[in-house]
Amino acid sequence: MKSEKVLITGCGGMLGSAVYPYFTKLYDDVLATDKDVNEKWLFKLDVRDHAHLDSIFKEFRPDLVLHLAAETDLEYCETHPEIAEATNSVATRKIAKLSEEYGTTLVYISTAGVFDGTKSDFYVETDKPNPIMVYGQTKYDGELHVLNNCSKAFVVRAGWMMGGGEAKEKKFIYKMLKQIGENKKELFAVNDLWGTPTCAYNFAQNLHALVETKQYGTYHMVCAGGGTRYDVAREILSICEIDDVELTPVSSDFFKEEYFVVRPPSERLANAGLDRIGCNLMRPWQDALRDYIETHFPSYVRSRIQA
Repeated sequence: MKSEKVLITGCGGMLGSAVYPYFTKLYDDVLATDKDVNEKWLFKLDVRDHAHLDSIFKEFRPDLVLHLAAETDLEYCETHPEIAEATNSVATRKIAKLSEEYGTTLVYISTAGVFDGTKSDFYVETDKPNPIMVYGQTKYDGELHVLNNCSKAFVVRAGWMMGGGEAKEKKFIYKMLKQIGENKKELFAVNDLWGTPTCAYNFAQNLHALVETKQYGTYHMVCAGGGTRYDVAREILSICEIDDVELTPVSSDFFKEEYFVVRPPSERLANAGLDRIGCNLMRPWQDALRDYIETHFPSYVRSRIQA
């Protein structure tokens, strides 16, 4: 076990549910925080409370900060830009400055949403961000604050996250499985937006390996490959061994009433930085998705139900 102290912000969500157990196996002292205390191992912290941040750094004196806290709902960010900025940008600048003051290593989790999506190929770390919505802009602002204010910093961009299991999975995979569980005979999935799925459990493992290198900078950390939501949905049906459900491809306009913020046409990332330093542990997204469903949602796999 490592003796360094680890502070995790925003640890109550799907990524935190993978990062916390992984890092507690490796470090003696992990302080997991979130503004929503939904687990007994969480300590309340709203990163917008700068005085509370000051006191935590002063009292806990973390050697490593994993800054997961963010406002990630695109529609909410667009309609509440002041909250998005306070959470994703201003709070991150505060944490970066405190990390520098205390000699702390800072890991900031960012997003493929910092790009405008016009590149025909996969984005690499040297491509220039150009956000097209409030969420992407505030996360990119956070990146700049981290790199400009903390000398021992990692900016790590993730893709379409999957993780959390029954308790914390609330995104696309959950929505597909929920409809399958409701015996829906037709599912709709967008086929005009591209991205790269990212397994939270694989991500946690690779995150620790990257921190150990001490090769600070900006990195992409996503599963290998890319596709559309339609591709992911098709893979889910295959993994669950379901052949009596019709999967219909639709454009993003099909869901525009609920998801009105314009997404980048492509958020596909390549882990060029991890490859360069020999630290790419991320698997193909299809393999990660299969393991995830079979481990956390076994009741949806027909052959397992019949067995």
